[in-house]
Amino acid sequence: MTPPSNSPPDNRDLAWLDGCGEAGALIRAFDWNAAGLGPIETWPQSLRSITALLLLSPVPLVLLWGEKGIMIYNDAYSVFAGSRHPSLLGSEVRKGWAEVADFNDNVMRVGLAGGTLAYKDQELTLVRHGAPEPVWMNLDYSPVLGEDGTPAGVIAIVVETTQRVLAEAEVRESERRFREELEAKVAERTAALERSEENIRKAEQALMQVQKMEALGNLTGGIAHDFNNLLMAVHGSLELLRERMPQDPMLLRLLDNAMAGAQRGSTLTRRMLAYARKQELKAERVDLRALVEGMKELMQRSLGGTIVVETRFAPDVPPVEADANQLESALLNLAVNARDAMDGAGTIVISTAEKWVRNTDGPVRPGHYVRLSLSDSGSGMDEATLNRAIEPFFTTKGVGKGTGLGLSMVHGLAEQLGGALVMRSKKDEGTTAEIWLPAAPALQAAAPAAPATAPSFCRIPTTRTLRILTVDDDELVRATTVEMLEDLGYAVIAARSGAEALNLIEEAAVDLVITDHAMPQMTGTQLAIRLRERYPTLPIVLATGYADLPAGPQIDLPRLAKPYSQAALASMVEQVMP
Repeated sequence: MTPPSNSPPDNRDLAWLDGCGEAGALIRAFDWNAAGLGPIETWPQSLRSITALLLLSPVPLVLLWGEKGIMIYNDAYSVFAGSRHPSLLGSEVRKGWAEVADFNDNVMRVGLAGGTLAYKDQELTLVRHGAPEPVWMNLDYSPVLGEDGTPAGVIAIVVETTQRVLAEAEVRESERRFREELEAKVAERTAALERSEENIRKAEQALMQVQKMEALGNLTGGIAHDFNNLLMAVHGSLELLRERMPQDPMLLRLLDNAMAGAQRGSTLTRRMLAYARKQELKAERVDLRALVEGMKELMQRSLGGTIVVETRFAPDVPPVEADANQLESALLNLAVNARDAMDGAGTIVISTAEKWVRNTDGPVRPGHYVRLSLSDSGSGMDEATLNRAIEPFFTTKGVGKGTGLGLSMVHGLAEQLGGALVMRSKKDEGTTAEIWLPAAPALQAAAPAAPATAPSFCRIPTTRTLRILTVDDDELVRATTVEMLEDLGYAVIAARSGAEALNLIEEAAVDLVITDHAMPQMTGTQLAIRLRERYPTLPIVLATGYADLPAGPQIDLPRLAKPYSQAALASMVEQVMP
């Protein structure tokens, strides 16, 4: 190595350091005598060339020159060195990076022997900012030849990969956590899907049940409608016949039996329509305590002396909006079922309670209700039987001992009134049937009503005979209605359809129209709308067995419930005529 010179340096020999950044300026000003390399002007050409090369490179490069590995580096490496810069410049690599001395000893040994080394994401613990920290680097070491062609130093390319390695590690950890979480979610989701599939299965079964019940309801309602027409013809004809036949006791008894059979048929159709929620209801304020007490004697006689009927009324229970006659029939049905479940001997408890439903978890929509309950101490029902209890025509009684419409009727009635029928039962522990009904709103103070006058019955105007147009597509019903009206003294015109009625009314003036609703091509409601457009003051009566008319244009009309008697028909005429 060239000995140090005492002569002043020739700055012209240092022009190759111009424009080499901060590192170039530091190298120019550094006392290289202290590092053992002597003045820059005396450096061998190989050292100058490699130094110029690394200073011009944007990649972090450090030259480890000589056996001690004197460090010469560029600006990019100074950034890597952190707070160890600029003290690393001109130091021995073993001392400069004392914490990794062994690692660099191996580098120098291999490099000066002419070998190369390469490391990818090599982790070393370095002190760059005052404290030890793990650092990951891509390191490439190559020998640098001196003037004699043998290795005189080692050049290192140092690319820090710490951020990438840590990011990848974080990604791997995140992926690992995600796979735990994912497996847990998959397990949870699998369990949820299994529960969902079970719920779907139950929902499908429930939907099938609802659809079956809806189909049965529609079928039942349709059958009941046709029965109404048949019973209308039978009962009306029997009424007219009884007025005209000889007063022979045997004949009268046979006729009365036939009328009683027709009346029982009417009761059956009302039950069918109640199940289908299509019967005509008369909503009124009903005090349940008064209703139950009023029918207790009748109920006791119907059930027999071996059945004890107890009542338990909660205090201050509000009245309900209901059809009293239908509610009495429903309660009697429940009582008869309870008697049969107890084999004719036992105790029936009838109770009332006021209930507020504040969420959708209850048997009814949120609101104010009264619960009418009937409990027995009978054999009870298992779950399968309980689930089918309200199905129409389902019965556990023997052939000929029950229609299977009792609970169905109560269910339909309760729902039509805005409530519900709730059945609770356990095998060998008895059954409780609960009818939930909306509580009636509180009454406002009202002015005293005018004295009522007793209505006259079957009054026929004295000045002229009323002309009535009756419209019905059923020939038997139409003929029976004509006969009943004529027997009352009215002039009658009959039409079999809405279109025919419109034509007839153009030819002959009428005082009243009584029309069926369920007719093909034009319903009674549609006919009434057409008539109101032409004759705004013409009284119109709608004869129907349905409570709820199909969707479409509606008109407020007095209704005559089918099947109707001659007395009911006469009363309606009296009511609507001015």
